[in-house]
Amino acid sequence: MKIVYDPRHVFYSPKSEFDRTRMVNNPETPQRIEEIIKVLKFKYGNSFVKPKDFPKSYIYLVHDSNYISWLKNRCDSLEDMQEYFPKVFGYDRVFDNGTPLMKNSFEMAWMGVKCALTGAYELLNGGEDIVYVGTRPPGHHAGIDMGGGYCYMNNSAVAAKFLQMKSGGTVAVLDLDFHHGNGTQEIFYEDSSVLYISLHADPAQHFPFISGYEWEIGGGEGKGYNINFPLAAGTDGRTYLRTLEKAAQEIQDYDPSYLIVSLGTDTHKDDPLGNFMLGDSDFFEIGKILSELDIFKLVIQEGGYNPIANASAVDSFLAGLLI
Repeated sequence: MKIVYDPRHVFYSPKSEFDRTRMVNNPETPQRIEEIIKVLKFKYGNSFVKPKDFPKSYIYLVHDSNYISWLKNRCDSLEDMQEYFPKVFGYDRVFDNGTPLMKNSFEMAWMGVKCALTGAYELLNGGEDIVYVGTRPPGHHAGIDMGGGYCYMNNSAVAAKFLQMKSGGTVAVLDLDFHHGNGTQEIFYEDSSVLYISLHADPAQHFPFISGYEWEIGGGEGKGYNINFPLAAGTDGRTYLRTLEKAAQEIQDYDPSYLIVSLGTDTHKDDPLGNFMLGDSDFFEIGKILSELDIFKLVIQEGGYNPIANASAVDSFLAGLLI
């Protein structure tokens, strides 16, 4: 196993978000990754690799050029430490008011994409069959032409396209974040060469609200290649693992060349934004179930907002995956 990590993410630290009408602290902090890395360095210190550099053209494998231009120009226009929230929805290309832009948001999002691309590169060229990418900001809420949910560029989607382009193979994306990955679903909704499966909280009650329902099964050539498993509040390990077994069977039947796991640890029982009841032992079992799939695996960190819970959950997940 290799672990991709760029310590420069600590220079990205949004302070605020709007929670309905209140300004509150933004939970997308450097600590949520740093605690994970602290544990992984102790156990897998020789497995760390630095991100490689790549052409920015890879961004456009999934994102609209007008969106990327807006994002870069808006970030460039800001002062240091200034936070910009969307004022005119539709013109401002962020779909919520919890995702501020800062002067370095564009470059930090691009750094996250480069970490994901490096993970994909290691699978293709490094002789690895498992790579974990500990990066932020997260990516799975970023769609073709819109950011949101703390996400600006879709790390997993760009990595999937890169793997396809370089190998000619197929990809499955398994999203295990508490919140549905609306962006990843949108990007691959009409694409039969990428199977997207998500286990997440009921979107009728939880962010992003706009997607994640069972009836969203893909469109056009992608019909049948989008599978959502919305789960009720309070979902425990037994229910979650039973659902994951169904997802694993779908992945096995699809028989992809690569599996990308969008790993959100906000499903942990101690996460402040989620309300599932998964413990560390459940994360071990999640990894163990996925270890039975004989596929190259790229694990990319998404959500998870209790730094200590993140560290124990990722540690347990990887232990199960490597069993």
